[in-house]
Amino acid sequence: MIWKLLLAHVLTDFLFQSNEMATGKLKFKNNLYHCLILLAISSVLLMNSLPVKTIFMLLLISIFHGIIDFGKAKIDVKISGQLNWFLFSLDQLLHILSILLILSLFFPTCVETSILKFTGILNSINFFKIAVFFFVISFGGSYFTASVCKGFNPSEKSDNSLERAGRYIGILERIIVSASILIGRFEIIGFLIAAKSIIRHQEKNEKAFAEYFLIGTFTSFIWAALFTFLYLKL
Repeated sequence: MIWKLLLAHVLTDFLFQSNEMATGKLKFKNNLYHCLILLAISSVLLMNSLPVKTIFMLLLISIFHGIIDFGKAKIDVKISGQLNWFLFSLDQLLHILSILLILSLFFPTCVETSILKFTGILNSINFFKIAVFFFVISFGGSYFTASVCKGFNPSEKSDNSLERAGRYIGILERIIVSASILIGRFEIIGFLIAAKSIIRHQEKNEKAFAEYFLIGTFTSFIWAALFTFLYLKL
């Protein structure tokens, strides 16, 4: 049940969250819609066992999810977007802790059993575990990388770049890095860095863009490498 609840969380935050919802959490409508998506996904994943107690648990998780998001949005406005990466990390940590806490209130045996067998569960081949790490590495990495780069973004210039191309390039990039580590072919990462350098060669004289590009690339690589390492060790 733990992995299903975590999967519902990452799907809601990283895959089924529009830019309008992500940046408009202070609006009740956006926050409510986001929480309803979480509730719906959680219900689908747990549809084989949905007694009244489970329904109340999912409602409570969704409510706390909205409260945490609203609080993060309020703090983000007060600090004018500074330390966005820290707020993002803290936000995700609070979401996970709230899920575990609420689950322990409704199903204490489930949590106790999971703690006692924590190492065995994490080392087993688990579809939901794989799914959690996949969405965290690919889509979660997009939000984290964007958060880190937010304060370094150089002046935007008109160009012929495809809409939202950077995000999807980043997703593919992190998947390639993760796959390279999993199969032990680290030279693929070197090839990826070389390929990106060649593509960006025409902008090499723009110092601001070059620094921004390096920050985004290295942040994306670190995110993918970190969570792939955790996946292999847990």
